[in-house]
This record gives sequence, structure tokens and C-alpha cells, in this order.
Amino acid sequence: MNFDDIQKYTHFSIFGAHVVAYGAYCAIKKLYGRSPDCFIVTNPEWNLDSVDGIPVRPLETVSRDSLIVVGVTELTQREITALLEDKGYHHVLPLGNRAEYRLMRAYFDAIGLFPPISTDGTGQAADLGLYEVRNHRDTPLARHPALFPYEYPIQAGAARSEKRVADILDNQGENISAKNVQYCEMTASYWVWKHTHHAWTGIEHYRRHLLLKPEMLHDGIDAVLPLPFVCWPNTLVHLCWFVGGDVRDAMLKALKTLHPEEFPGYMEILNGHWQYPCNMLAAKKSVYDDYCAWFFRITEYIETMGDAVPAISETRALSYVAEVLTSLYFLSHRDTLCVRHVEKEIYI
Repeated sequence: MNFDDIQKYTHFSIFGAHVVAYGAYCAIKKLYGRSPDCFIVTNPEWNLDSVDGIPVRPLETVSRDSLIVVGVTELTQREITALLEDKGYHHVLPLGNRAEYRLMRAYFDAIGLFPPISTDGTGQAADLGLYEVRNHRDTPLARHPALFPYEYPIQAGAARSEKRVADILDNQGENISAKNVQYCEMTASYWVWKHTHHAWTGIEHYRRHLLLKPEMLHDGIDAVLPLPFVCWPNTLVHLCWFVGGDVRDAMLKALKTLHPEEFPGYMEILNGHWQYPCNMLAAKKSVYDDYCAWFFRITEYIETMGDAVPAISETRALSYVAEVLTSLYFLSHRDTLCVRHVEKEIYI
């Protein structure tokens, strides 16, 4: 089954009500002129009553003759698909990471945003160091992908555990490894910023890889990121699904204090729909250095509000803020940086 099959069904719904589901809704509406009957959730109490005017409903209200597009992350695709089969829903279109990329790539092409990188791989190989972030608490994978010579495992939060899962440790030399509880993969980003010297550098995750090769990079490109999520109703509200309003307000205070002239433009972006996921990226070293200097100056300021906002110092709130800041940096530099986009692979 593929997305053209949507036209064969009188009724269809989307399972999920967050960024994957909303992105699928936007893409299907633009590309096929169709809107779902509803978004389906397992627990309506944890979700909005509607998304962009489309009702959010429990599964039991949906006809078994409907097509259901499974718009959840790859990590729960199998679970939801099995649930639907068990409940007697047999017209199912799972939106796995490859299918999601094809759909969203077609959508962004249609609206003229977030251009892809050329995948012909015929250029001269750039000096790329892509650091695969691991942690001692990682869930074992059924299959770990073989690494290319330009991919280097790095253990984030090495200062917080004696267990070793990589040869490169983020607690060597100048580092913020001890803050891994708050920063997650960004403690590895800090280490890469301070200690590596590739012409191109960046990070990916042990279960999420950028499908990027050195031959795709050339002087005309400044950075490569995965396709952004589409947030409803905007990026700031999406952030508050994961952190409280006090953390959001601390981030905004830091941005306004440190960047008063840029703040109105930042707010325009934050009130928009786009957010780059997972803090995964590759960039020219000069761009990566500028991004990190900007980023960590802001998060260090946010840390000073930790006494008033305990979530900043006691939880992983800063890792969610990090995704917003990463997005804000590259979206605010769209006119000065050549940013291209690449598919990401997710491993279970």
C-alpha cells in the first residue's frame, strides 16, 4: 500500500496527534487534497480535542472500513500496527521512517522549502567527522548499523558512569559531561566543538543516523540537517508538551537578554511550525563552532535560573530546549547559510 491508495478510500484517519501525524496531515492535504476524518489517540485525556480543526478521537469511534495512516514515531510503529490488527482494523498504512521521509520530502518540494542535498555522491570526499552519540543507559538494538570510517562513536555522560560504551569519552579535556542529565547528547556536541578539527563535523545518535556521505558535501553547502517536523500550532506550544511553561519562559528570557535585536525575528520563527529533530546535524567546522558558541552561551544563561526553575537543573528539560535552539539557529540563518537536508535512518 502507498499514499496514492488514499484516493481509493472514502474515509481515512491518522493514528497519532503530534508532529509525525500533523506532518502527515499537512502533506496529504497539500499533495492529495484530502483531510482525515480525525486523529486517533489511545488516551484522549492526554491530547487536544482537535488539531487544526480536525477532531481527536479514540480508536473505538473509527469505522473498520476506514484507512488508517499510522503517524507515530518509528519506535512505536510496530506496537500500534499490532494493536490495530488485534482490534480488527485491516486497512492500515504504516508511516515508517522511509515512508515518512518520502512523503515529507514531496511536501516540502511542493511548498518550496527545505531543499535536499544531492545524493549522487560524485563529488570529492570532504573531511567529515560524524560522531555517533552513545550512553551507558541506551536500550540494546536488534541490529546496530556498521559504521563508516568517518563515523566515530562517542560516549555522552561518561563522567556519570564507569561503564564504557565507546572509546571516545566526552569527559576528556574541557567538557560538560557531568551535566548529561540536563543536556543529553549536547554534552557530546560540546566535546566535539572543543576537541575536533575536521573540515566538516557533527553528531548523530546510536539509533538514528544521517544518511550522509562525504561525497555529498561541497564548498557551496554550509550545513546538513534532517527534515524538520511540522508543529501544531507552533514550535513554542510543541515545546510545552515536554517541558513546563516556566522552562519555556526561561529560554525566552535568555534569548531576549542575550540577543535583544534578534529577538523579534526569533519569536517569529518560534511562532512558526518548523522544528529540526534530535539535534542531529553536520556542518562546516566554522559553522559548527559558531552554532555551538551561540547555543551554549544561551543554555549557560538558562542554567542560572535553575534555582527558580528546578526542572532546568534536575531534569532533561534542557535537551528539549536544545532542539528548539538548534532549530532557531539554522532557521534564523537561512538567508546567510546554505542548508541542505538528508534522510535519517532509525534503528530499533
